[in-house]
Amino acid sequence: MDGRARRRLEAMRRVQEVALDLFEERGYERVTVEEIAVKAEVGPATVYRNFGTKERLVLWDEYDPMLLSAISERLGAQGPMEATREALVASLDEVYGEDRERILRRARLIEANPALEAATAADRAGLARALTAVFLEKRACQSELEAEVLAGAIAGLLDAALHHWLRKKGRTPLRDVLRSAFDSLAEAGQFSGAAFVDPLRGPSSP
Repeated sequence: MDGRARRRLEAMRRVQEVALDLFEERGYERVTVEEIAVKAEVGPATVYRNFGTKERLVLWDEYDPMLLSAISERLGAQGPMEATREALVASLDEVYGEDRERILRRARLIEANPALEAATAADRAGLARALTAVFLEKRACQSELEAEVLAGAIAGLLDAALHHWLRKKGRTPLRDVLRSAFDSLAEAGQFSGAAFVDPLRGPSSP
């Protein structure tokens, strides 16, 4: 990351921190973007340019590119589900260690506000599309449909794991919750152990 990108990222995190403080203090619906801008000592136009909407002040983070890159690097050597599991566990374990409190604060606000909950559905769909593109680019799946089904399952799994983690107030390491989520799919018969069972090709190699 070059200096300009790093400064922009730091500025966005600072504005988000101010927004989270105000949302927690007064309630999400009662705080305006303009008030956040004043408190953060930036112009409202800067907030809108960087985040787009008020919802994004809560939903935004910088981790999706890291997760997608980690998955892409493992594909080829591992099957798509195995690569995704290992990438998510390793990457989110790092995030958990460094940024646990911010993740929890954002998650609490999302769970308490229907508008934010609804907005996460669009994020989940966006993640599924990005995963589909990675699977197709790396030729990890036999067809576009297979890539879309896998990506949708992973996006839903991640969402469920994060909600469970929040209900446990973040006391259980996120890596353990993710492993349990993948195990649950295996026990449901959709996967064999950690490897995806393709009805056309059989289990992927461990």
